[in-house]
Amino acid sequence: MAKLLGVSARICTWEVVTGFGAGDLPHEMLEDYFRRDFPDFDGLPRFWKMISFNSTEGRRHRYMVISPVGELDSVHARVLPRNISLYAVADREMRASGALGNFRFAAIAGDCLYVLVFYEGRLCHWSEECGYCGDNGIKLAMERLDRFDVFLKEDSLFSQGGDFVKSILKVLDMNFDNRKGAWRPSFRRAVQDPFWKGLHLETKRHGKCVALSIILLLMVMAMGFFVWKGNVTGWDSFVGPAAPELSLPVAKPLPSEKDFRVFAKTSTSKKADTFSAPGCFKPSLEIRGVVGNRLFSGVANGEKVTKKAGDSLNGFLVKSVLRDRVVLECGGREWEVLNGKNP
Repeated sequence: MAKLLGVSARICTWEVVTGFGAGDLPHEMLEDYFRRDFPDFDGLPRFWKMISFNSTEGRRHRYMVISPVGELDSVHARVLPRNISLYAVADREMRASGALGNFRFAAIAGDCLYVLVFYEGRLCHWSEECGYCGDNGIKLAMERLDRFDVFLKEDSLFSQGGDFVKSILKVLDMNFDNRKGAWRPSFRRAVQDPFWKGLHLETKRHGKCVALSIILLLMVMAMGFFVWKGNVTGWDSFVGPAAPELSLPVAKPLPSEKDFRVFAKTSTSKKADTFSAPGCFKPSLEIRGVVGNRLFSGVANGEKVTKKAGDSLNGFLVKSVLRDRVVLECGGREWEVLNGKNP
């Protein structure tokens, strides 16, 4: 097993609503939606998809948003949040309860209330709220769970699942700020679950490529030195390749916990250039998904594209992005491309 490193992190559930038929959203698009929904968020959130489903408003995508606390520079291990230890505890509780896949787990660890919801056996909700201390904290947590259980009955997904088995509120001796705390055995069990396969918080580094770049840089510097000294015959006209630029990613401080909400804002379109009539032919574009009447993803001339109102696309202007179509303009003419169809 690869070396594992557990770090402090905050986790919550975030939802994006797109047009029907939209598949998995690329990371760049997710980050753009997230930044527009939470412009004050500082840091590099990680998105881990939990589930997608259709609703009356469109297709809903629920993601786990993970915000590491602290910097992850110079890490040579697979980094995961320490608090996923609760996943192992909740999964064990669900199996012991006899629940048929629909299970609500709740626990207080430290001063935080954690609520995990499994729907048909898959984790589909994770929330964390801090400030539940002492006996009064337990009372407040019970009241919070009563309100949350009402949400289970009204939610567009969980309301379809019938009754949920609900665990008794537990108080766990897990301090996730302690690197050697009691969370470690459960953490290792959780990591082995297929749900977390592929998740890592550290930036993937290509060690061999970096080493080769450094060697190449040293070779170029050495050759340049000998040419400058005139000690190498016949190399007077030799021109070496430009030395590669080596840089490390800059880590920014992370914010405190914020309440998350469903993305429902409308972005402001940028002014676009005017396109002339010559070369305006029927566009080759297939719309794969429309998000929030602002962005769309699709295939243009065989290439995947993601555009918003005001962008250019193969000589066309993206004039507007509507609920089920995109309007393109070129040379004073307009073309409407329906979601899922080619004009």
